[in-house]
Amino acid sequence: MRGTTKLKTIVVTGASSGIGRSLVEHLAVDEGYHVLALARRIDRMEEEFAEVDSVTPRKLDLSDLEGTRETIRGLIDEFGPIPYLVNNAGVNVGGPLTELDPEDVLYSMRVNALAPFVLMQELVPRMADTGFGRVVNVTSGAPIDCPSGTVPYTSSKAALNAMTVITAKEYASTNVKINLMSPGPCETEMAPNGPLDPAECHPTADYLLTLPEGGPTGGFFWLGYEIPLFPDLGDIRWEQGQGSDALQEVL
Repeated sequence: MRGTTKLKTIVVTGASSGIGRSLVEHLAVDEGYHVLALARRIDRMEEEFAEVDSVTPRKLDLSDLEGTRETIRGLIDEFGPIPYLVNNAGVNVGGPLTELDPEDVLYSMRVNALAPFVLMQELVPRMADTGFGRVVNVTSGAPIDCPSGTVPYTSSKAALNAMTVITAKEYASTNVKINLMSPGPCETEMAPNGPLDPAECHPTADYLLTLPEGGPTGGFFWLGYEIPLFPDLGDIRWEQGQGSDALQEVL
């Protein structure tokens, strides 16, 4: 690609449509990143970004976890350290409990949670070694709201949330910031009736990608707000089996 070697390198998954496509264009054109755009629909990406030299499209099926690992290692070999990652790709499988197949949940977990896990496993330690990294894991309000008929999607995003918070704690002493972003109810292929344009999430993504060394990590951010993931449980001590005054006793 012409003119990309000195740009900030960022991986964006799910880059062929919706929020991912919007973020790729914004980050490459407006914010000066070299975007490694990953998605299954390579033909669409090559057409969409044909005039943008700072976008490198690559085909990737995130349900293939070993293929995902091989792809990201190949990108590191080709482009060097990758300090920025947006785990955006996702699938929205839903339906009533009685109509779901276990494979629906497994597929959702592979794409929405395990693929981001593999990408973080490959990139985050390298970010720590180089002294800088910013990770944005795209999630949803679903694990907080838990709407009916969404077991595969909501459960997989809840797993992603937990992985994000835990990994952020593990790397809290480094200059690697790992956060969650819910883009809001944007109009996409997954949510064709969404009232917002995908560009509405750009300011939040920019904020998380440009956090200073003392910035937050392990947080949940939505349309400019930081959303608490956990209730205030007082001084509860899980390991000791001791509750707190903040809890309501029922026994």
